[in-house]
Order: sequence, then C-alpha cells, then structure tokens
Amino acid sequence: MSDLRVCRELDVDEQECQDLAVELLEKLVSKFGGKYKQDGSNYRYKHTAGVNALVAPKAGELSVDVKLGMMTRALAPQLEKEMNRVLDDHLSS
Repeated sequence: MSDLRVCRELDVDEQECQDLAVELLEKLVSKFGGKYKQDGSNYRYKHTAGVNALVAPKAGELSVDVKLGMMTRALAPQLEKEMNRVLDDHLSS
C-alpha cells in the first residue's frame, strides 16, 4: 500500500472545517468516483479500486490520510493535486 497525507492549518471554526471537508469529498467523488460517509466527527472515503481515506476536520486544521492499493498507486499524484487545489482555493478566498 502507498500512503498520501495532506494537512492544512486553517483559520476557521470546526463547522466551517466540516463544510470544507464535505466540499473536498464531494469533489473527489465527482472526479474519481467512490463514496464517503461520516464517522463521528471524521469522514471516510472509499473507492472500490482500493482507495481508502480518512478526512479529519477540526477547528483550525484539516487532515487527509489516504491509503492506495497496488492498482491505484498511479492515482496518487492526481489525488494529491485535487486535494491541494480544493484547499488552496479555500485559503485564497
């Protein structure tokens, strides 16, 4: 398995960070497929091709930990680029 981690410090409260996490997850689902569900205060994203992610929003920080299977390692650069783009767009607004 390959691992990918994106973590950002944000100047937002917990609810705004939750909203950003959902926005990020919806964009990942739209672009790559898969689905997500809430797990307590975190979210889990899963794609049947072997992508599993934990999105952990909290006041002031959003972290995304992704595990990629053998068949999806080639997606790592695209996933990282999309996650960074969504977070950078939020930070610049």
